[in-house]
Amino acid sequence: MPKPTKAELAKYKALLEMQLSTLKGDVGSMRDEALRASEQDASVDHLADQGTDNYDQGFMLGLIENEEETIKLIVEALDRIADRGEWPFGACPMCADELEAQKKVKVVKKAKAGAKGAPEAWIPKARLEYLPWARYCVRHQEVEERNRESA
Repeated sequence: MPKPTKAELAKYKALLEMQLSTLKGDVGSMRDEALRASEQDASVDHLADQGTDNYDQGFMLGLIENEEETIKLIVEALDRIADRGEWPFGACPMCADELEAQKKVKVVKKAKAGAKGAPEAWIPKARLEYLPWARYCVRHQEVEERNRESA
């Protein structure tokens, strides 16, 4: 997969900005709802109702945390589009590191472009269309998730 073109970068930027705006509004609404619920806790007379309210508030806070993580990833992706990130937008840094390591030890064989099994440093466009804030290719995302689970 080749590097994204300027037109593709503009499209991804628009998608990311729209998603960021939506998520910020959603998080604001969820925060308001969670705060409203905590203010109403004192007025609950029945212990079971209070337990339900506490569960709902905890659930809402978990959703807020997930949305804030996605917001962080979107901001990072926008920075990469603007060349302010640690690596270029659309590149998988782990694939790039693997390619660089192969070049350093001169193990890289001349592979035909697009040959099966040939490593690529760019995240496939289909993945970026679906998840424009993706940091890694699918293979390396799975590795990251396994590492996070075992930590």
